Parts: sequence; structure tokens; C-alpha cells
Amino acid sequence: MHWSDRYVGHPYVAEMADCAVLAERVAHEVFGKVIGLPAGHAEGYIEQAKQIAELKDDYATRIDTPVDGCPALLIGRGQNCHIGVMCWLANEWWVLHANQAYGMVTRERLRTLTRLHFKVEGYYRWK
Repeated sequence: MHWSDRYVGHPYVAEMADCAVLAERVAHEVFGKVIGLPAGHAEGYIEQAKQIAELKDDYATRIDTPVDGCPALLIGRGQNCHIGVMCWLANEWWVLHANQAYGMVTRERLRTLTRLHFKVEGYYRWK
């Protein structure tokens, strides 16, 4: 079993169980880090991009390569709009994320996720 298995299938709920909440929850429950992200999360790609740009340097430091459990910022529709958690599983990278389109947390191969929907803006380490 991988630590991410316990999150797959949890419901997506805007601001209560969205991608930022999931990333913060994993950091705390699995890796013992208390992040303290703001309670209010922007909705919509442009608003999310603004909020990410304003806050990312306060909460995380960019790293060159992913590590299991690190957050990854993702670009969708040309905007930094999504965060996932990197998972090293079965000798390849996967992304655990609160998937609004599916209404739940999913874990997808990085190569599939970036081929179809997103580009990786960068990998980060929580401060």
C-alpha cells in the first residue's frame, strides 16, 4: 500500500475539500507538517492563478525534481490553477489531486495528466 491510497475517492468539495485542502491535509497527516493556508480559496482559473502567485513563495520553496509527497503546481488553460501531491508509485510519478471534474480525489500518472489536461509549473517543498 502507498500512503496516497487512503485519499483516493474522497469527495471534492469547493473550499472544504479542494486541491489546496488536500495538499495541506496530506502534508499534515502523512508528513507531520502544519502549513496554515488561508481558509478562503479562490474559484475560477484567473482568481486561482492570482491567489497562487500571491501566496506560493510564502508557503513553499521551488525544488528541481519531485520527491514523494511534495506539492506540484499545475498549469491549466494557461494559468497556475491547481495543486497536486506527487506520489512515487510502481516506479513512476503519479499526482494525487482533488479532481473537480470527477467530484473526488484521484491519483493519475503524471505522464497522462500532463498529456491531456495540465502542465507542471514546478515542484515545491513546504516551508
